[in-house]
Parts: sequence; C-alpha cells; structure tokens
Amino acid sequence: MPAVPERIAVHAEVLRSDARALAECAERLRRIEADLEAGGAAPQWLRESVRAHLAACAAAATDLTEAATRMRGYAERAARP
Repeated sequence: MPAVPERIAVHAEVLRSDARALAECAERLRRIEADLEAGGAAPQWLRESVRAHLAACAAAATDLTEAATRMRGYAERAARP
C-alpha cells in the first residue's frame, strides 16, 4: 500500500497536538509540585506521585514530539515524485 503523504502529515499533527497537551499537563504538575513543597503539609506519597506523573507526562511529550517530527519528514519524503 503506497504511503499517502497527506494522511501521514495529519497523523503527525495529531501527535504534535498530543505532545503539546502532555507538555501543558507537565507544566500544571510542576506548579502543583511547587505548591505542595511550599505548603509543606502534603504527605510524601502525594509529592512522589505528582513527581512521577510529571516525569511521565514530560517523557511522553518528548517522545510524541520526536515521533511527530519523524512522521512529518516521512510525509515530506513520500510526497516527492
């Protein structure tokens, strides 16, 4: 089945959009983490959970950004005659 550059590019943009959403989630979690640390009353398990979710969001955002970039390149190569 031949590659359809337009469809590949659309998928790349979906990945890029998902990466932005995850990066925004990581930023919100950073603010929550800072608030929890500043307040000093949050239990350790909660701070650890927030840190773990923050790391997961940040890693996923990075991975999806890379995948989107690679898919965009693939779409551009597939569009060449």
